Amino acid sequence: MRETRWLRRALLAGAAIITTTGAAGADELAALKAQLEALQARVNQIEAQPAVPAMPEGASWVTFTRGTEATAGWNTSRVGDAIPTDRGFTIAITPTADLPAPVHEVTVSGYVKGDVIYDFDQDLGNAFSYSIIDDTNQRQDHIRLHAQQSRFRIKSRSDTSIGQIRTLIEGDFFGGENGGNFRVRHAWGEWDITPNLTFGVGQYWRNFMSLITGIPTVDFNGPVGLIATSRNAQVRLTYHSGPMEVAVSIEDPTGDGDSGDLYEQPTVTGTLSHAPNASDNLPDLNARIQYDLPGGHQILASGMLRNFHTDGDLGGDNDSALGWAVQGAANINLGDIAVLSTSVMYGDGIGNYLFGAAYTNSSGKANGIGAYVDPTGHIATIAGLGVFAGLTFNVTEATSLNVGWGWTKMDKGDVSDAMSNVTSGSMNSEIMSVHGNVMWQPVREMRLGWEVIWAQRKYLQGHLDTTTNPFSAYHTKETADAVRAQFGAWFFF
Repeated sequence: MRETRWLRRALLAGAAIITTTGAAGADELAALKAQLEALQARVNQIEAQPAVPAMPEGASWVTFTRGTEATAGWNTSRVGDAIPTDRGFTIAITPTADLPAPVHEVTVSGYVKGDVIYDFDQDLGNAFSYSIIDDTNQRQDHIRLHAQQSRFRIKSRSDTSIGQIRTLIEGDFFGGENGGNFRVRHAWGEWDITPNLTFGVGQYWRNFMSLITGIPTVDFNGPVGLIATSRNAQVRLTYHSGPMEVAVSIEDPTGDGDSGDLYEQPTVTGTLSHAPNASDNLPDLNARIQYDLPGGHQILASGMLRNFHTDGDLGGDNDSALGWAVQGAANINLGDIAVLSTSVMYGDGIGNYLFGAAYTNSSGKANGIGAYVDPTGHIATIAGLGVFAGLTFNVTEATSLNVGWGWTKMDKGDVSDAMSNVTSGSMNSEIMSVHGNVMWQPVREMRLGWEVIWAQRKYLQGHLDTTTNPFSAYHTKETADAVRAQFGAWFFF
């Protein structure tokens, strides 16, 4: 009887254990099923998203390529100064979607240039300086070697939702009192507001300047009769349509007392010096139109207006005078054998827009002069004419012959009046120059040039008359010439 009762209790306990275990397993199964359903929903969500394209083999979001073709269409060089587009390198940044054209490209290029210079008559500096040619110093030959024209350039191009944006930073080593320091040539930014309209700000070529005029030269300065101060801070608006380009700009005025063209004539015997009460109250206004004709011909016309101003609060009198200049230029392709380049510019108060319109002080430093303040406080402008003609003969694909003639002529009466009270220093009245050279570029990485330069300078020299009481000033008419031979080697990187 006891065994039967024990067996019954054991069976009941087992049944209870089995029932409890079954209930727990059901709960775990339900939880696992919920987890699987959540995981499946997440997989479905991921599969519904668009797939990220796989990078093609060998492709990269950032690429480095040889050459600067990406920014080659943006002309930043004057005649004979271009860097081969297969030199330098390009950094391209590509957007992360189907690898379309890069949205941002940066090009780096430049060259190392070494010069060997031999002056037969007097030392004329690292770049041929016309305004210090004279016949008063002892004539002597002089040799110099330098590498100050070596150049470094960074350009960029970015495609944005509001139009393409471009930048340029370029420098060389002509900075400092005697050169050798790095200086900024260009610091410029452009924005294509529309496909035909471009807005630019920074330091760039003067808008009055003709980039199409000139010949390749070994000398850095090149012929007279062309632009003098070629780069300026400015704001520019350019319209371009096919072969035509029209640009207007407001530019940094050059009449201030630091580096401008306005001088003060001494009330007693002395030297011309920058007018201490010069005041820049208006920017220079420049306008240019350029047209490319069929057959490789080009024509250009440009003009400028400038204001010379003195402020009585800075001393002296209040006065203003208008300066202006116009220019016409053309390149004529002579059957792909030679190119004829020519230009004429004329203006009153033209100053440092014209190469050769300069006054040289007693220390030998030359600066452009467009106007002066006479002893009565009146601003008088100085008129000037510049003419240039040059030929480039393409002998072979690697060799060219270049010859250029330049002429700067200042108004004799204006120059004489400006020097009437000056006892030292000199002012140019007429300069003529001739450049002849051979350029040879056997490979894209190197160019060699051999050049001969002749120049003649006519000028008025100030003197102090010690025979009078009180002492007075007078000037004499002088003529001097000079010859230079130069070799240059460019190594493009």
